Amino acid sequence: MKQDKAYISNTFLRKSITLRGFETLKIKKYMIFISISLLFLGILSTVTVEASEDKPIIVCTTDVVGSLVREYLGEKADVVVLVQPSLCPADFDMKPSDVYSISNAKILFKQNIPGEFWLQGLLDAAGNKNLTQVAIPGVYNTPEGAKRYIEWVEGNLTDILEIDLSAEKTAMLEDIDDISSWMENQAQEVQASSVKVICMKWQKAFVESAGFQVVASYNPPETLSAGNINDLVNTAKSEGVALIVDNLQIDVEFGKGIADQVGAEHVVITNFPGAIPGTGSLAQMFRYNADQLFESTNVWRYTANLREEKDRLVNQVTTFQVTTSLAIVVAVVEAVLLYIGKRRK
Repeated sequence: MKQDKAYISNTFLRKSITLRGFETLKIKKYMIFISISLLFLGILSTVTVEASEDKPIIVCTTDVVGSLVREYLGEKADVVVLVQPSLCPADFDMKPSDVYSISNAKILFKQNIPGEFWLQGLLDAAGNKNLTQVAIPGVYNTPEGAKRYIEWVEGNLTDILEIDLSAEKTAMLEDIDDISSWMENQAQEVQASSVKVICMKWQKAFVESAGFQVVASYNPPETLSAGNINDLVNTAKSEGVALIVDNLQIDVEFGKGIADQVGAEHVVITNFPGAIPGTGSLAQMFRYNADQLFESTNVWRYTANLREEKDRLVNQVTTFQVTTSLAIVVAVVEAVLLYIGKRRK
């Protein structure tokens, strides 16, 4: 066990050391990229994929907003999502085609999250003075947050494109309400409020919205110290944590090391729609993530019951062995006493 703890701690300490200066390297990389992109922009502009007034190009930094724009507009627009849903935005590598897309786009939807530090360089390279930029901030990975996103995106698309999207908005809001009701029912069924969880902090809002009790959360694993990791393990043990929840876009193995040590279930959920088949919309993403949490809770309880039954049987066997041993001792003593009695006669 001590070796396991040391392995986890040392691994992430090494990661922390290797990632020092990461942001500086990223910035230098993007400066080089921008220079190259400007050289190639003239070549890319000859590509025959041109935006028209009937089918505008709409660029979204992530699939959170991109999935909503696609639901609203379908084939009425070319929707370009910069960061693939399986990636953390901070790991995004710009391509010349991204510069081209923004240089011809009508609208850019951004989330203004820390991982989008590369966006300004991309905008500078594109040089699109007619681009309408829209920031959609705030929490999105809860039912209430998703509904705000749906309304904000609809309001901006309606104003900029001058189209009526009220029917689509109503349908999308109803989907979120249906998922929210389902989550509430499932949470009551598995008694989620009594289930303790440690999760990656970017999933904390969703895990709590699903009815679970988050007792601790953690930053990206590569930023954690040995002390941070040890604190998480101690909290998991002292609180009787049932689930350790990792974020797919950040890490899928970190929580497993802790879960294995404390007898918890390891769960991986996604922070962006489309990263897993069947999760193309926010409503579908919520359904998938909640399913992972509820099913893992049932597995944890079943496993816990098995452990209790095993312990009970072990105790019974131990008691039987002790009782049998005592009975043998008593029988031997009685036999000795009888033998001594007969000899005296």
